[in-house]
Amino acid sequence: MSAMMSLVFLMAFAQAGQDNRGTDFMVQRLKDRLKLSDDQAAKVKDILAKDTEDRTKMDDARTEKINALLDADQKKLYEEMRTNQRGFRGGQGGGGQFQFGGGGGRGMGQLNVEDLKRQLNLTDEQAEKIKPLYDEFNAGVQKRMEELREKGFQGLNWAEELQKGQDNMKGLADKVKAHLTDEQKTKLDGIMEQMTGWMRMVPNLLNQNQNRTASGPTRPTVEDRVKSVIAALRIEKEDERSAIADLVTKIVRAQYDLEDFNKSSREKLAEASRNKELSDAAVEDRIKEAQQDRVKREKDLSGLQKQLSEVVTNRQELELMAQGILR
Repeated sequence: MSAMMSLVFLMAFAQAGQDNRGTDFMVQRLKDRLKLSDDQAAKVKDILAKDTEDRTKMDDARTEKINALLDADQKKLYEEMRTNQRGFRGGQGGGGQFQFGGGGGRGMGQLNVEDLKRQLNLTDEQAEKIKPLYDEFNAGVQKRMEELREKGFQGLNWAEELQKGQDNMKGLADKVKAHLTDEQKTKLDGIMEQMTGWMRMVPNLLNQNQNRTASGPTRPTVEDRVKSVIAALRIEKEDERSAIADLVTKIVRAQYDLEDFNKSSREKLAEASRNKELSDAAVEDRIKEAQQDRVKREKDLSGLQKQLSEVVTNRQELELMAQGILR
């Protein structure tokens, strides 16, 4: 049911590939998650670049050998198969696949009713009724892909594009539910929630990568960040929205404070490491002070996140995790 994910990641990494940011995108994610040093990040980047180069060479060599065995028509079909396969792969040199029901020779990002049949244990009669809905959806995906191929990805509004994708998936799910049992509807809701949660993460990941400059990341104001998060939660009750917004504000401020501290702390420790006049005892004091300050900030942030997780629903918690507010 979640084949739109392959389209989303295809678009995201296609843009990254067009301006040579694919490797940088992956390196920055690893640097953030693993707290890599600049030296480690540089070495990881070299490894990923070399891996991509090696994979490309191996793929070209394999293709050349296979093409030598094929006639003209077979070569054309083989190239179409390779194009579809690449379309279902994310970055990281094509290693990680984000395929959700688009296999079996179908175009990029398209749905296969057989996948849904397996996931929800549909009867043949149910699958037959749902198939026309899938065919209609696939035609829309194909049309949009052709438009993007012609226009390119430059200047594409990713937030708007992803929102349309979510809306289209929700519309399809609503139509499909007319042919499902209550139990199947619940399973479908779970699949949809998981899928759209990941889809909502993509713009944030892209923005984090695009906003980074030589002097450090450019981040939104606390007010803008909170506004974006609360809008994504779509809370109807005013009192509930206000209470959650207050906690989200405190968390964002704590996150920014921790980011600023980490940056400042690294600079101070680097300066201390270059000061040959400092004694070992003084260096140890600097290290302990930095560690204690960081632990305190992390504890404060964790406490606020725990408070928020206790007052939101499971669906809201999933959205807040996708937004980077909870973990």
